[in-house]
Amino acid sequence: MIKLLAAFSVASWLLLVAGSVSAQDKLQGYGPVDHVNAGTRVISVNQREYSVPVRVRPTRESGAVVPLAELRGVLRPGDDLVASNDIDFVQFEAVKKPQGWQMVKITILERKPE
Repeated sequence: MIKLLAAFSVASWLLLVAGSVSAQDKLQGYGPVDHVNAGTRVISVNQREYSVPVRVRPTRESGAVVPLAELRGVLRPGDDLVASNDIDFVQFEAVKKPQGWQMVKITILERKPE
């Protein structure tokens, strides 16, 4: 009985630790896409880089899925200035991983936020 209670206590504690993510480990925000590297699945928003797992698919507010390679960023090779209506603005959620920030949700906004 004592072994069962001890095992239950340890399992409960491990679930609590594994399931809890502090506020410092989560980030929600929005901003213009600076740069996208679809090959390495890295996106830069507000001058911070995020990795994008394969399971995370950028979606429009309408629900349509957009390939990562089709996101339009500010920094494009050969272009000096890019018009703001040619830039995608995104709302996102990210979590801190040992390797850096990782996006868990990306929503492409239909228009530039005010």
